[in-house]
This record gives sequence, C-alpha cells and structure tokens, in this order.
Amino acid sequence: MNTYETSATVEDQGQVCVAGVPFAPGTRVEITITPTQPGNGSPADSDRAARLLAALDNSRNTESVGPLRRAELYDREILH
Repeated sequence: MNTYETSATVEDQGQVCVAGVPFAPGTRVEITITPTQPGNGSPADSDRAARLLAALDNSRNTESVGPLRRAELYDREILH
C-alpha cells in the first residue's frame, strides 16, 4: 500500500485542498483528517524525524581508512 502524508489548512466553508499527490487521476484514495496541536508536531512528523535520524546514524563513517600518502590523495597521473 502506497501512503502519502502531507498537511493542509482548512479554508473557508470547511474546504481542504490537497494538490500534487503522487497518484494517477481516477485513483480512489482513503482520506483521514486529524487536527495538529499548535507547537506539537504530528505523530507522523515525529516518526519521519526519527527515520531521518536513524538513516543519518547509519550513513556515518565510523571506520578509519588508515594513513594515506600524498600521492593517494592527489592522484595526478590521470591528468597527463
């Protein structure tokens, strides 16, 4: 199941417009609307932040490559 999360503001007469969804025209979708608390991110936002931080933790290089010679850092032979 593909899920797309976004936020919107209720407009005049209780209308909510969500543009730019990643689904083809004519696709039936299920809509759930939940108000957010001012100053508090929604649970989806905190989950998204937690996933981002976990990805950044996994991408961190923690292993040393050891000493490098100057020739390894500045390989100029390919320029000749």
